[in-house]
Amino acid sequence: MKYLEKALFIYDELSIDTIEMLKDNDFDTEIIAVEKSKFLSDPLEYILIANHLVLSGDMSLINQLLEFAYAHSANGQHCTLAFIPLPAQKLLRSSYQLSSNLQENIEVALRDDTQAINLLECNGKIVQFKVSIGQIPLLKAWHSETSILAFLQNIFLGMKQFFSLSLGKLTIETEKNKQIKTVASGLFIVNQNKGSYLSRILQRSSSMRSDRLSLVILSPFSAVEYFLFLFSLVLHLKKENTLPHAVSNIKSKQITVDMKTFVSNENDKVPEVLLDETEYESFPLTFKIIKQAVKINAPDEFWQLNPVSNTEKESIRIDNLPDEKELGKYLNQHLPFFSVASEERFKDLFLQLRTDANINSLYIVLMLLSTLLASLGLFANSAAIVIGAMLLAPLMSPIISFSMGLLRGDDKLLVHSVIKIALGVSLAVLASSILTLLLPQVDLSNEIKSRIHPNLIDLGVAVVSGIAAAYTKAHKELLNSIAGVAIAVALVPPLAVAGIGLGRGEFYIFEGAFLLFVTNIIGISLSTVLTFQFLGFSNAVKSKKTLGFIMIILALLSYPLYRSYADSLQRYQLTNSLKSERIIINEKVIMIENASIDYQNKMKIINMTIVLKQALNESELQAFKNTIDQRFVSRHQIRITIKFIL
Repeated sequence: MKYLEKALFIYDELSIDTIEMLKDNDFDTEIIAVEKSKFLSDPLEYILIANHLVLSGDMSLINQLLEFAYAHSANGQHCTLAFIPLPAQKLLRSSYQLSSNLQENIEVALRDDTQAINLLECNGKIVQFKVSIGQIPLLKAWHSETSILAFLQNIFLGMKQFFSLSLGKLTIETEKNKQIKTVASGLFIVNQNKGSYLSRILQRSSSMRSDRLSLVILSPFSAVEYFLFLFSLVLHLKKENTLPHAVSNIKSKQITVDMKTFVSNENDKVPEVLLDETEYESFPLTFKIIKQAVKINAPDEFWQLNPVSNTEKESIRIDNLPDEKELGKYLNQHLPFFSVASEERFKDLFLQLRTDANINSLYIVLMLLSTLLASLGLFANSAAIVIGAMLLAPLMSPIISFSMGLLRGDDKLLVHSVIKIALGVSLAVLASSILTLLLPQVDLSNEIKSRIHPNLIDLGVAVVSGIAAAYTKAHKELLNSIAGVAIAVALVPPLAVAGIGLGRGEFYIFEGAFLLFVTNIIGISLSTVLTFQFLGFSNAVKSKKTLGFIMIILALLSYPLYRSYADSLQRYQLTNSLKSERIIINEKVIMIENASIDYQNKMKIINMTIVLKQALNESELQAFKNTIDQRFVSRHQIRITIKFIL
């Protein structure tokens, strides 16, 4: 590596301590230190001594000399730069990939290996790092070189902005006269590839040696969407070459932004414009790239991250901007907490849900077939047959329609959905009851037993399934996933078990299975309502009385579900405590090989396999029973299978 013979070191009071270390360099470079005011009084005189400037000081010094170097080079004279950032100048250091080690930065600064970079210009003013326009809540705090106190103040200000976020109208025009009229909360340009959360949006598409500037437009449809956008940035969730929701991007050699249209009347406040943290007030704003504006020294990593990019094409990615027909929904008002669905999306979904709420012969046939298939699968203890029945079952669609009716306060949709659900439930219970009467009595299979003791976990499954069902229904491209949702929540099998309970005359089976079905209905309905609201199909639940009634049912359900869950947990703990236990009675060792707890006609049945070397007499069996009885409070029976070791 070759190093310079001579260089000027321009410093201020913040960087005066660097002089000695710089002069005592290991590269035989002669350093001439010049205080900034002296240099600025007659810069051309000093340039004649050495035309490589090593800069260290506050950002105003660096910005001044950057503009000087650009103007000097534009006049056909040669002037190169290098930066030695102060410890607090994290943005300068990260932008140019400089080290936190002073010696390493000195080595880079004195290399005889300068290369040209492009600069961003706004209305004739050089911008080194970034431009921000309007509201970009919370992001500014992470893109500023501030103290901890100022950082916290920025966070507080950002939170206030977050809850008062609004969109204003603006016009954007590119070099090739492409005009975009839209609304946005804020815009920004980041003039480096790395070093901030803002630059993560563009990843490697931004470069200090690209001849196109990159304008990012933030236009969230809701406060939640903006929060998710921030979340994706912090966790690096964005894929390469994709834009987060709420973000659009325009790349061109020149872009003009007219923000006067943000203002609807003379009393409205003009959006804030910051050029490298300095307020600017001149409209419209015209941004353009100055090619090969200055030559600088930088580490190898900087040049790798900022490759030369020359293209005549413009890139306009504005799919995430609101449609021009819907601009009025967002203009000059606070963003809703949840997104507002587009008219096209709402129309398509609502037409589909109206159809789903109507009874037809196909629905009746599928309900009967799925119930009969589920009943046979339950009797045969075949999970595969039961899953097939779930796939056939059409009961999910009217439940989703019912939820939309709740959300929108559409009485017609509500009534039609309730009638269709009631008909489906009646057909299912009746069909499984008749099939049970026709078949010979058989023992209850595990598939049946697993559906007569619902608990809070089943409610959780219903809630998650309702979210998935609403989400898949709202997005056409995901409709194939609705079958998976139907399998997850299993609406028809509990109805089939309820019918089997009626057919057998064992009402505890009917009660447990029907409780599971009602749990599924309530969980799906509530979570679907909230998901549709989250997706923007209504900003409030219109049918509040009906929703309140459902909430009351949920509250009533919660107690038996909790009792069932607590009982299930107790059974698990007791079963585990019994397994492999050794009990000694009259010097006879009884080893419990395995144990399980089941129910029959609401009676708790404790099944155990014990291993003995000697037979137990009646009194010893009674003593063993008493030992086990002490662990159970509720009414129960003990059934023992005995194994002898000979």
